[in-house]
Parts: sequence; C-alpha cells; structure tokens
Amino acid sequence: MIDPPRSTKKPAPLKPGEKIMLAAPARFVTEAQVKSAIKLIEQAGFIPVIPEGLQSRDGQFGGNDAHRASLLNWAFSSDDIKAVWAMRGGYGCARLLPLLNQASFLANPTWIIGFSDVTALHGWANRVGVASMHASVANTFSAGIMAEQDAVWEVLKTPVNSEGEPTVVGGNLSVLFSLIGTPYFPDCAGNWLLIEDLDEYLYHIDRMMLALRLAGVLEQVKGLLVGSFTDLHDNTIAAGQSKDNPFGQTHEEIIRSHLPDGKPIHWNLPFGHGPNNAPVILGASWMQQKHRITREID
Repeated sequence: MIDPPRSTKKPAPLKPGEKIMLAAPARFVTEAQVKSAIKLIEQAGFIPVIPEGLQSRDGQFGGNDAHRASLLNWAFSSDDIKAVWAMRGGYGCARLLPLLNQASFLANPTWIIGFSDVTALHGWANRVGVASMHASVANTFSAGIMAEQDAVWEVLKTPVNSEGEPTVVGGNLSVLFSLIGTPYFPDCAGNWLLIEDLDEYLYHIDRMMLALRLAGVLEQVKGLLVGSFTDLHDNTIAAGQSKDNPFGQTHEEIIRSHLPDGKPIHWNLPFGHGPNNAPVILGASWMQQKHRITREID
C-alpha cells in the first residue's frame, strides 16, 4: 500500500547532454519509431538511452509485464538517467504498477513524461511523492505545434518550486476511472483535477464522472481542468446504432452536473488528444503554470 506523501519531490532540471530513456510501458514500438524518437532527443541537446529489449513484443504490449516494469525500474535506479519518455500509450501501464520500485524512484526522482495510458504511471508517481509531466508521448510529439514542443524541453530544464499551493493531478479520464479504489489513484484533496479523453460514448462519460462523484473525489478537488474530449459518440443512428437513443447532454453538461456547486471549472484547456497538448507538471502549482500553458497556443 502506498501512503499519500506529505510533500511532492520535483525531479531535478535537466542539463544539456544529460540522458533521457525511451520506454514502451504499454504498446509495442517499432524500429522506425525508435529512430524518430532518438532524433527528437538529440535535436533537443540530450542523450537518448535505448534500453535492451525496447522493441520486445508480447501481444499488443512492449514485452511482458515483468520486462516492461524492469526497464522502468532500471531507469529509476540509475543516477545517469534523468527522465523516462514513454513512446506510446494505448493500454498496459496500469499492469506494471505493483511491480515498480517506489523506493528507488523516491530516492532518485526521475521525470516520467507522457499522457493517455501513462496517466497510470502519473498516479503512481503522485502517490509515491514525485512530480511528473503530462505531455505528448514520443510518437505524437512531432504532431504538436512548435511552441508546445519547445515548452517540453524548457519545462524539463527549469526548476520547479510550488510548495504550499494547490497542485495539478490527473490525466486521462478513462484511466483515472480504472484506478478508483486502488492505492494508485492520485491524491485529489485540495488539488486541481485534470481530465481529458477521446473515443468515448457520452453515457460512459456520465458513468465515469458519476463514479468519481460517488467515490467522493469531486468533493475533495479544488476544481476541474478540462482538456479536449475528442471523437465522442452517442447512441444514435448517425453513430452506427440501430436506432436513435441519444443521451441528451453534451460532455460539458455531464461534467458540470456531477461537480458540486461552487467548484470551479476551467474549460477547453490545451491538453489531451486534440490538436494541442501543452506540457503540464503534475504535482506542481496550477497558478504557476496556467499562463505559460494558455500562452503557448496564442
């Protein structure tokens, strides 16, 4: 069982020439994808680390659970590796959580970078007590606008100092939903909860928000930071159903209906599976990040 930390450690800022390890904690990766990610890291002035077995495959996963977890644990125990950048999301990160070495990670805080399914690793990091970065995975990085790409490297190189303020936690709503009731769900008490998602039915968004409410999560949060909700579906003929049975609410109306009165919501923020995915430090102050994040898409 992981106990909520009293405070959150911030990984040290990276210096030019330091090492970033590529990882496949969920879906498998190809040689072409690895070569592309290596180039991105080198162009940013850092040294890519390619662990042995990065291109392993076990079904849809990048190797079996023990293999994928061992690569992460190797990075956490290494003094030289300053960040771990997930190459893909998909599904599989949560399967690794019981296998990760929290003692090594806490003793040697390492940046975890990614989004979507990587939300599971962010939740684990939050509970261990280390900040992490919600940002594009390596395979989607080049699709982002240049300001957001530059921001990822600048955030990695900049010291984080935000003790005593409401911080940001969260990530992909579907992954958060799957972690409710586990020791890996992020500590939401008094903090801003970031949510985003894609390819979901409206009724299932309602189901997930209802679960957060019934679990008491939405009573605890400072407020919600809502990113993109893309490629949503409804129970309609237009969406491929045999008859029209629409849910009757937009995703904005669904989210608002479950949040207790008086809790603030910031809408349409530039992160998630949409055209924008600005880097957000989970475990750091929202107030100290929001101006940078909104400025990146101006």
